[in-house]
Amino acid sequence: MIVKQNRKENAVLPNQTEVVKRLSELSRMLDAATDEIAVSDDKAVKAKGSYEVAYARSFLQSNGSMDVRRQEAILACADLRLAMEIAEAEVRAIKERINTLRSQISIGQSLSAAIRQQFSAEGVGQYT
Repeated sequence: MIVKQNRKENAVLPNQTEVVKRLSELSRMLDAATDEIAVSDDKAVKAKGSYEVAYARSFLQSNGSMDVRRQEAILACADLRLAMEIAEAEVRAIKERINTLRSQISIGQSLSAAIRQQFSAEGVGQYT
């Protein structure tokens, strides 16, 4: 948490309880994203397989030169190709969210350590 005071920014550390709550929330979000990527990855693999099989069938059933057959297969499978690319983009987005959550957890852990260090340096309330 950053608090602006007199046009200068002074960092104000949250208390340990706030950090622990946020780390717990981030951990739950990471678990959910991990479950979500398993489902999305499965969907992407199936979409890719469907596209590749349909493309191969269309290519083999077409007549003409290689270029004509290839272009006919591309046109015949355009919707499947789009579905495959959307599924792959979804997987990439979830991976990026997972990386962001991991970074936030790491920052929270560093913040927690800084709070502990500040507490031990102040010497107040340690023996109560």
